[in-house]
Amino acid sequence: MKNLLYVFSMLRVARLSTLVNAFAFTNHRPFSRQARETVLAASSHDDDPVKRYVVIQKSKQSMNFRNGSPLVFSGSVEKTIQVHQTPLKSSEGQIPMGSLVGILVQEEKNKGTQSKKNSNRNSDGRKKRNQDKASTEIRYKHYVVDENFDIAREYNADGEFLSDSGDVLEIKRSLQQGKLIGYGFFNPSSMYRTFIFCHESNFKDVFKDITDIFKTSSKSYRERTDEIIEMVMRMKIKDAIRSRILLNLPSSSTDSYRLINGEGDGLSGLAVDILGGKVAVVMASAAWVEIHKPIIMKVMRDVLDTYSAYGGDMNGPLDIVWRNTPMRLRQDGYELPDGCHDIEKDDLDTTPVILKENNIQYYAYPYDTSSQKTGFYCDQRENRYNVASHCQNKKVLDLCCFNGGFALNAMIHGGASSCVGVDSSQQAVDAATANARLNNLDSDSIQFIRQDISEYMKDAKDKGEEFDVIILDPPKLAPTVTALDRASRKYHSLNRDAMKLINSKEGGLLLTCTCSGAMTQKNGGQYFLETIKKAALSAGRRITLLRSSGAAPCHTQCPASFPANAYLTAALFYISPENDS
Repeated sequence: MKNLLYVFSMLRVARLSTLVNAFAFTNHRPFSRQARETVLAASSHDDDPVKRYVVIQKSKQSMNFRNGSPLVFSGSVEKTIQVHQTPLKSSEGQIPMGSLVGILVQEEKNKGTQSKKNSNRNSDGRKKRNQDKASTEIRYKHYVVDENFDIAREYNADGEFLSDSGDVLEIKRSLQQGKLIGYGFFNPSSMYRTFIFCHESNFKDVFKDITDIFKTSSKSYRERTDEIIEMVMRMKIKDAIRSRILLNLPSSSTDSYRLINGEGDGLSGLAVDILGGKVAVVMASAAWVEIHKPIIMKVMRDVLDTYSAYGGDMNGPLDIVWRNTPMRLRQDGYELPDGCHDIEKDDLDTTPVILKENNIQYYAYPYDTSSQKTGFYCDQRENRYNVASHCQNKKVLDLCCFNGGFALNAMIHGGASSCVGVDSSQQAVDAATANARLNNLDSDSIQFIRQDISEYMKDAKDKGEEFDVIILDPPKLAPTVTALDRASRKYHSLNRDAMKLINSKEGGLLLTCTCSGAMTQKNGGQYFLETIKKAALSAGRRITLLRSSGAAPCHTQCPASFPANAYLTAALFYISPENDS
């Protein structure tokens, strides 16, 4: 049945606009003839004024998203309901991926819950072993009903048909008595079943307007969905622009920054970077964003054009470049169509954009969709500038230098005597070298080397080389919690070897970074700092933490779910001399 949902989504999305290629949602199991027929019938629902709801149980577990957190866990879903205003000729066993849904809260049931919980425990109060797995099972049911509640088809959470005799009265009671708290997008393949797009607690006036459209409009599902998306997106993009203006972005010294930061700006799975004041690079990492790409692009264009800083002046409109992250989309249950992973000739547009950050210029290649993420990492903007203030007449080493951001700041703003940048990528070394030339830096005082940083540090130690300030900013070493142990060993060895290169007589500074959310969030950030402490013991150096910071403030955070989206830690340490004498 999951096959059915994926293909249904393909058919539905393909009708959105000629701007988008038809999407395909596939896995390896073949379709049955019955499934194919149901998919074709289900595609007609775009023209049906269908209404879809997710009912969540009022409980302690659901309190966070009832109070404004945007992501609804699958375990909190009581049931899903789909109401048709036309006779039920065919129906969907699940709410299709990316569908707009109303979120209802149902009063907590009190049917011996405590005694049931206790029955799942041993005499000493511990859970029975077989209950751990059962507690993670997704058990809600999906109901498809007609508007008169004459028929109720019942399915399980996997979309398997159960019966034609669902509890019609209970379904009707859920819709009538449940409290509507918001609207969002459903995903049957994600652990987060719903992303709440508009929450009553945050947008009371807009919420009322959306409710009128959702409940009373005679428009088709597609028309209502696009109207609601446009209304909410327009408001959230304007909020994001206003907040950046208050952060003095853009400014005479910086024209590149994060304009929309996913959940931090109420748009989970959507990021937008402004590069050089000329290009807006959109990064899609959630299924709902890819599915609703045409309307999102339309609203983005309309809103940006109303602000002079984004193209509403004589310089012309910003280019909007759409990118996505296939791995993240796959984790969200969304497969890009065949061929979208291949790099076409048109994807290799190497037209550069010169951007400015802290009055330092960089080349970026936003039109080359084979390059990393949005083409420039603006999350380290303030960390680059801050560490530069400690580099006066210092010898600096920038490890995993990428495009040379830390090294350039150390030379231009810090007045470092010399700087070496090291990266394993020749493309990164070439980019950093080009950026140094762009800023008229003398190649005798700054150089970039292609080499594995572990090998470089070993060679430098053997040669007796030392540095006063070292920046260590490796790529993500712990993409998931399960990779933490292996990542911590790597962080340990890298930081140990870096500390051994710090000035042995006078001591120095180490700015060490992790962009792994799992590392940053574990034990409130203490886990990463403990890893560095153990590395110092191995290096035989004393350390003092001077400052710990995160991403630049344009990388906003949602207070209702903080620190769940915090990913970057930049910790500045004083490293002692090798020995007291």
